[in-house]
Amino acid sequence: MGYGHRVLYAGACGHHDHPAAPRDGETGHRVRNITRGPGHLLYQQDHHSVYRSRDVGRSWDDITDGLPSTFGFPIALNPRDPQMIWTIPLNGDSAGRYPPDASVAVWKSCDGGAHWQKKQAGLPEQNCYFTVLRQAMATDAQAGLYFGTNSGSIFDSRDEGETWDEIARHLPTILPVETLNQAA
Repeated sequence: MGYGHRVLYAGACGHHDHPAAPRDGETGHRVRNITRGPGHLLYQQDHHSVYRSRDVGRSWDDITDGLPSTFGFPIALNPRDPQMIWTIPLNGDSAGRYPPDASVAVWKSCDGGAHWQKKQAGLPEQNCYFTVLRQAMATDAQAGLYFGTNSGSIFDSRDEGETWDEIARHLPTILPVETLNQAA
């Protein structure tokens, strides 16, 4: 099944408040990324919002308020602090899948999505038309944060997303970013 097709729901299931839950015989708002924290904590980014679940997906809270758009792909969780998350909002399909105002920023929340802060130091602030795909953001054990772009750049932050450096460029499209955590 290709992109853009609706997923039909084939079984009986109870009512769910999540926007991607079964409804009217179909499911899906095209979940783009989901990350798991300790215990029952989940965070999700899809084509319509960013959500948090404190009960392994039984119920969801929309935590999009404060972000410049509802569309995006990546979401990452600080491995040492489950209340610290990062996402990179993009324009939706009708405006082009690049950062709002063609100015990339990583949006950081230190309180599980209740409030968001724009973090842009070291990132392109003008004429930025790249996309960051759903699996192209990762953290390491020391809470280093990395993301790659469809234009072949990789950026990293060693201070929990406060400042950024471009550590590689002119690579092919970056689909996933993964980290290797080695013992010191």
